[in-house]
Amino acid sequence: MRITSVEPVLLRGEQTYQSTPSGDEATDNGDWQLLIKVTTDEGLTGWSDVETLAPAAAAIIAGQGMSVMGFRTLRDLLVGQDPLQVEKLWDLMYVGSAYYGRRGIAMHCISAIDNCLWSIRSQAADQPLCQLLGAVRRDRVMAYASTLFRDTPEGMARAAGMYVEKGFHAVKFGWGVFGEDPVRDMELVAAAREALGPDRHLLVDPGWYPVGWKNPGPPPGRMRSRRENLELCHRLAEYDVGWVEDFIHPENVDEYAYVRANSPAPIAAGEQLATVWEFQPFIERGCVDVIQPDLSRCGGITVAVQVAQMAERANIDLVPHSWLTDLLTGYSLHLIATLPRARFVEFNVSQSKLTHGICGGALKLNSDGTVSVPMSVGAGVAVDEEFINSHRADK
Repeated sequence: MRITSVEPVLLRGEQTYQSTPSGDEATDNGDWQLLIKVTTDEGLTGWSDVETLAPAAAAIIAGQGMSVMGFRTLRDLLVGQDPLQVEKLWDLMYVGSAYYGRRGIAMHCISAIDNCLWSIRSQAADQPLCQLLGAVRRDRVMAYASTLFRDTPEGMARAAGMYVEKGFHAVKFGWGVFGEDPVRDMELVAAAREALGPDRHLLVDPGWYPVGWKNPGPPPGRMRSRRENLELCHRLAEYDVGWVEDFIHPENVDEYAYVRANSPAPIAAGEQLATVWEFQPFIERGCVDVIQPDLSRCGGITVAVQVAQMAERANIDLVPHSWLTDLLTGYSLHLIATLPRARFVEFNVSQSKLTHGICGGALKLNSDGTVSVPMSVGAGVAVDEEFINSHRADK
């Protein structure tokens, strides 16, 4: 079997990333979305989504490359190769893009292509992906509703109540207006905790960007100091949060290690890390209680499997970051199915019309607050090619 094409599929929508002052649902990236499609000469096809600067990523995959090694496009590196040699092709892409890549957009593209190749390997073996990744330990995982902070306590209470009615046992609020006003921040968290009650999990993602960078408006401010980060954890611990997520710059390993050692609340992070070389010191230095590789950023399933092994040795939990389409959630569920412990799967309830339409709501919440691992071959989640073709930016 050989790879015949590696195609970036750039989609355009009409919504923008935003939270709301009311309890109405927030919206993820609804203006652009990149998919990657890998096709073989035997008719097997892998699809993956990727959260990145989509127009630039399309050029990295299939734009104009150069003849010298290190500057070739990912498509040029892969066409004609055996798609079943997944780990070998990861190395080929990493070395072949070394001069313009290693991290950032190039690594996001490598991640998505790696997921596609694992899907093709699963299809070729006629087995669910999780069976190729290790011992299958479960067929369903508790989901947490993943969304943005609303602007007011009243909006937070209504939103949290909505997720309770839908059957979620856990909710994560992140970003939005959080960080602009410390007093209001705690009012928002308090409203969510009261609406959820004491028996449901409340997770908080404060974000680490300086004030003003999250949304259009005032000029950027500054990031929190070490003292402010620790104070934030102490305040959030009063509301029995399950974790405080990704609130320090991802390269500040010392800061994470210090805050985690002194925080009364568990710490979760890792969605912006890539390659085992970034995850290893982050885990070994004791930066987190929960590591969160994003399979569309970290290097794909090939890297995530290695991160899972590191997490097991360090006796910490792994919960993939998967705030995108059901494709990413499907890949994440297959990995989670093999873990010794599985706390949650991130379930994006804030999908825009664009990100939702790609798979058409393929994954559903069960009555017990879990999501089933999609046990068909590949990612287990089908894409709606008619919807995709109707939203292509190049149509």
